[in-house]
Amino acid sequence: MEQIVVFTLDQQVYGLPLNKVVRVIHAIEITRLPKSPEIVSGIINVNGRILPVIDVRKRFGLASHEIDMDDQLILADTGKRQVALIVDSVTGVQAIESYQQIDSKETMPFAAFIGGIVKLDTELILIYDLEQFLNLDEEKLLEEALSKRNS
Repeated sequence: MEQIVVFTLDQQVYGLPLNKVVRVIHAIEITRLPKSPEIVSGIINVNGRILPVIDVRKRFGLASHEIDMDDQLILADTGKRQVALIVDSVTGVQAIESYQQIDSKETMPFAAFIGGIVKLDTELILIYDLEQFLNLDEEKLLEEALSKRNS
């Protein structure tokens, strides 16, 4: 059995493996980060740590909107760094069985950022793959923008 953190973007349900999620916080002020990848909205300071804020809507090609105080930030570990993901809402943690999971690479080979699909009674949950999160060019741009800010 695996556990996922379930969140929404424009009424679509997504998930992240629970072991990748550090915590969830309410939206806070985001500081712009010049020369960062397009999907990076800026940075935030969380307990003295500077984290890039990722606009998941841009990654998935969804219509963007201004962040408001009802939005939430999922602080997550990509394996390379911690990031904050802007989401509409976090609805909770869902336990899933292996038989409920569908391999997204077989059903949706074009969906590079989707690691799997969970089929529940009334809905499908797209599991976001954080390790495919930033491509190499975006990772390099982000690293350069963060290092310029720190110097």
